[in-house]
Amino acid sequence: MTRQLITLSFIGLLSACTNVAVENNKEAEINPRQGEEVKQICFASSINGWREVDGERSSVILTKGVSEEYKLDLSGICDLTYAFNSIATRTRGSSCLTRGDDIIFNDGLSGVNRCMIKKIYTWNPAEEAEADTDEPRE
Repeated sequence: MTRQLITLSFIGLLSACTNVAVENNKEAEINPRQGEEVKQICFASSINGWREVDGERSSVILTKGVSEEYKLDLSGICDLTYAFNSIATRTRGSSCLTRGDDIIFNDGLSGVNRCMIKKIYTWNPAEEAEADTDEPRE
């Protein structure tokens, strides 16, 4: 009796694990400022700044030199809202930042957080002004 009960429970558990809800196949709306995907950013220690992307907690904009900007999509639970004043990059041996490298920041609460770079895109700040003027005003 108990053997049958265990078998039935096991079968029920397996069937519950296989019935995963189907996700929407809608693609996320792409920001008009996002440019082409690039394989790497060769900084040679010339990162001048960073900022968050509005509405995208797992992305960050890095500024190289005076005006080159890149959007980095990060994996994991990466909320740079609490990164305070600084972030760091960790590469795997070269002076170029690529997929799989890390963005490191201290959130002031749980210590050092590492977020792996999933994708890198060019970022067009000129589109920012156009996008802002296209929005209806109240």
